[in-house]
Amino acid sequence: MMAPATLDPAVSAEFDLSLLAAGARTTVLFSEEEPSGFSLVHAKFGPGYRLPRHSHSSDCLYYVVRGEAIMGRRTIKAGDGFFVSAGQPYAYAAGPDGVEVLEFRTETHFDMKIFDQTVARWQPIVAAAKANHDRWIAEV
Repeated sequence: MMAPATLDPAVSAEFDLSLLAAGARTTVLFSEEEPSGFSLVHAKFGPGYRLPRHSHSSDCLYYVVRGEAIMGRRTIKAGDGFFVSAGQPYAYAAGPDGVEVLEFRTETHFDMKIFDQTVARWQPIVAAAKANHDRWIAEV
């Protein structure tokens, strides 16, 4: 459904990015066969999980099912949503109890571009993964 993103090899060489896998789960709930068909994905991120600043090639409407998504100074709670236009960079962190979102798109195939491409930008992302990894594993 989503083409893999490109990441600067220096980031991969510096950090063990496999730690992030324990904090993220995605499930495709619905996907039409046509490339311009509708799709619905459920994404779950563990407490404190930080997504890098990135964009997608498709518009997306997000609905928070459980927990909180923190975008800068804005906290999006369960029952709230947000819209991100295609190509618009964004990032968010899961709140203290994690976050579950539904992602509604009018595309079944799209890509992801990561804007955080330096070791310095990935330090807080990996630090959050290290700090929360054991909790993520325990909650699976």
